[in-house]
Amino acid sequence: MSKQPCEQLYPHLFTPLRVGGNVFKNRVFTAPTHLPISIDNHGFFSREGMTYYGNFAKGGSAAIHMGEVIMDRRNSLAHEDHMNLVDESTLQTLNTFNEYAHIFGAKTSVELNHSGQFAMPQFGDGSDPMGPVEMNMPAGTHVRAMNEEDMAYVANIYAKAANMAKRGGCDMVCMHYGHGWLMGAFLSPLVNTRTDRYGGSLENRMRFPRQVLEAVRQAVGPDFLIEVRLSGDEYTKGGIVIEDTIEYVKMIEDLADLVHFSAGNRLFPETRAIMHPSHFLEEGHNVHLAAAAKKAGIKIPVGAIGSIQNPDYAEKVLAEGMADYVLMARGWVADPDWGNKARAGKAEDIRPCIKCFRCMDLAGGKRTVSRHNIADYLTEFPTVTRRTECSVNPLHGNAMCKIGFPQPKAKKRVAVVGGGPAGMVAALTAAERGHEVILFEKTGTLGGQLHYAKHVWFKTDMEQYRQYLIRQVNKAPVDVRLNCEATPELLKTLMPGAVIVAVGAEPLIPRIPGVEGENVVPAISCYGREDQLGNSVVLVGGGMVGCETALHLSSKGRKVTLVEMLDVLAPDGIYTERLHTMEYLQKDPNITVLTDTRCVEIHPKGALVAGEGEKTWLIEADSIVLSAGMKSLTAQSEVFNGLAFDVIPVGDCAKVGTISSATAAAYNAALIIGLDG
Repeated sequence: MSKQPCEQLYPHLFTPLRVGGNVFKNRVFTAPTHLPISIDNHGFFSREGMTYYGNFAKGGSAAIHMGEVIMDRRNSLAHEDHMNLVDESTLQTLNTFNEYAHIFGAKTSVELNHSGQFAMPQFGDGSDPMGPVEMNMPAGTHVRAMNEEDMAYVANIYAKAANMAKRGGCDMVCMHYGHGWLMGAFLSPLVNTRTDRYGGSLENRMRFPRQVLEAVRQAVGPDFLIEVRLSGDEYTKGGIVIEDTIEYVKMIEDLADLVHFSAGNRLFPETRAIMHPSHFLEEGHNVHLAAAAKKAGIKIPVGAIGSIQNPDYAEKVLAEGMADYVLMARGWVADPDWGNKARAGKAEDIRPCIKCFRCMDLAGGKRTVSRHNIADYLTEFPTVTRRTECSVNPLHGNAMCKIGFPQPKAKKRVAVVGGGPAGMVAALTAAERGHEVILFEKTGTLGGQLHYAKHVWFKTDMEQYRQYLIRQVNKAPVDVRLNCEATPELLKTLMPGAVIVAVGAEPLIPRIPGVEGENVVPAISCYGREDQLGNSVVLVGGGMVGCETALHLSSKGRKVTLVEMLDVLAPDGIYTERLHTMEYLQKDPNITVLTDTRCVEIHPKGALVAGEGEKTWLIEADSIVLSAGMKSLTAQSEVFNGLAFDVIPVGDCAKVGTISSATAAAYNAALIIGLDG
């Protein structure tokens, strides 16, 4: 019998993992994730939640970790929209979901986590949060130090929640002992400065977390699996290091069945983009932590997590003995069929995550720079959406209303104008729905403005997504016409039943005297043409694009002065991405940042700028790069109006936005074609 592709390509990745009397069908787990709409107002599984987590089971995951659960209503929650494991009635929908997930051979788990000092009083009974020590949080919330009565109470709610998970049909629980939450706070020497038997030595700092594990083990029995997540390193001076964490694991090996290593502590914002890796980090940036634990002789299976998205790399991690299994979160969000595609030898068809953080930060309003206390954001923060998005997966967060979308009554000829990301998504979706699709791209390559990514060292994920879209279009039954500019006259000869217009946007050129000078270039035009710039650059516009362009030009050896008229940089950035971008800007010696400063005139020798009090001065520079935003190609889009029953503009030509908004609009446009018959 010939071997299957997965056995040839990924023999370690798709080898079953035996843990006690339990067998995981492969070694790819879905890390704990949360979708706000997955739970209803009672804390029950919603249909959307069953679809969301169920797709991971259907997509080939060996184990699905559902996000945090509600263990009590006193002072344990930093978020309120989680599964309720307090009320017995919750077991109805939890058992229903687990029965479905088990059809596909997936193990299921819930994450047990007490928020500790991060708990928000409005999500509980109004009482103060509690932690290892008394402290005041940055938002002003007072945290009281826990006593032994509190510890016994917490151990009890963990045990009850674990028992509920078991009775709800789950196969295991994941105990979150990292990232500075309550258990992680006790383990961290930076947070836990107690002088009693719960602080000081490693043994003392593990005393309470072990007490909780003992209570959970007693509640669920010896055969139910317990996995522990730890921060292998807090990446903050004086914090936990991997040698500490290895000793912690040795103290609980008799209670835990599996362990995996994340990193960071949410009390220290500079570690957030390590905890939830941004595009600045290399593939598998935490793997060395798991490898160190394996080398130290940890006896229970060790998992690696963090920027592991490529099956080839995941196979390498396991083949070289750096870990026993791997976990992914955003990789599964971007493509819930990750496991099946890898197993079938179709890794090139896996839709890559671009690490945009919209799935993590958007729902809670973490889109712009907040000057508010975190406790106020629910009522005051102007960008709270209460939903989550994925830039590359248009079904994320709304699968129930789109998976069952009506099929077209008639198959139509669809002309797609523009081969950027919106045009390619529209073409692929229309073809999948059975339409005859012709894609017009006036240049010789697909990808549109995403072409910039191939030139930028920290945009590897974006470049992989560009290449993925091009591959999928070339594989699909789409008639791709490169170097062919679509015109109304040309389209009339084809008699399309629908036209999707995705002609994009062009740089917005501010009305600055001298902007027409030969030393001026829009940011989007300098990628790949850096040799046409001088050694010194004034970059006008400090939004996210301007900040990233500054970092890119610095990496090419240019001295950059970044000029922004607002008092903050990148107010349009997603929270975690912005944090890491600011960190890289601040430590880059080639970049000078001027906020509250505007460019008032451009000269052949540089840029005249005005600062506080309208004081002006000339910044000498060889080149001026403009990053003032984009404007829709509205007129170019409207020339196609009336050529078909449906003429639908999508992406930036309809409204300048993000890859997420372009993807969603393109997908939705393709959905409605042909519904009229």
